[in-house]
Amino acid sequence: MANPFSLQRLRSLGTSLRSNAAPRLRSAWEWIRASARNAVITALAVALVGGVVPVLLTHLLTPSAPECPGAGCDGKSPLTQGCAADAVTFEPQQDNPVRLHLRYSKHCGVVWARVLQAKAGDAVTQRVDGGSAQSAVVDYGRDRFTDMSVVEESFGVTACAVPSTQESRTWDKYCIKATDKSAWSE
Repeated sequence: MANPFSLQRLRSLGTSLRSNAAPRLRSAWEWIRASARNAVITALAVALVGGVVPVLLTHLLTPSAPECPGAGCDGKSPLTQGCAADAVTFEPQQDNPVRLHLRYSKHCGVVWARVLQAKAGDAVTQRVDGGSAQSAVVDYGRDRFTDMSVVEESFGVTACAVPSTQESRTWDKYCIKATDKSAWSE
C-alpha cells in the first residue's frame, strides 16, 4: 500500500489544489465584488428615495404661497397664482342652470367666477362693485373660470353666465350676487 503522505503525492495534491482552487477563488472574488457593488447601488438608491422623495412630495403636495396677494392679482389666473388653494365658494343651488358660482380667496384678496355645466361658446363674467370686471368664454368642455378681480375687505360682486347664441337654450342670462357676508363654503 502506498504511503498517503509521500512527497510525490503531496506535491501532486498541492498542484491539483492550486490549479482547481484558482478559478474558484477568482469566481468567488468576482461574486463578492459584484454583490458589494449591487449593495452599494441599492443602499444609494434607498437613501436617495428615502431622503429626496419625501421632500419632493411635501413640496409638490403643499399648496404654494400665493404669488400675487392684492392688486398684483388683478387679471391673473387663480390657478397659476396659487389663490385657488384657500378659496371658498358661493353657489346658489336653486334655479342655477349652469352651476355658476363665485370663488373668493381671502388670503389673495380676490374673487373670480366659474361656470361648470356650460357649452362651448357660453360666457362667464364677474364684476366687483366699484372695481374691475373679468370675462371668459368656454372654448371646449363644459367649464370655465374668469381671471381674478381684487376686492376690499368689504365687497360686492356680480357673476353672470351668458348662453351662446349659436343654439337654442332653455335658459337666459343667469346672474348671482355675493358679498363678503354671503354664505361662502369650502
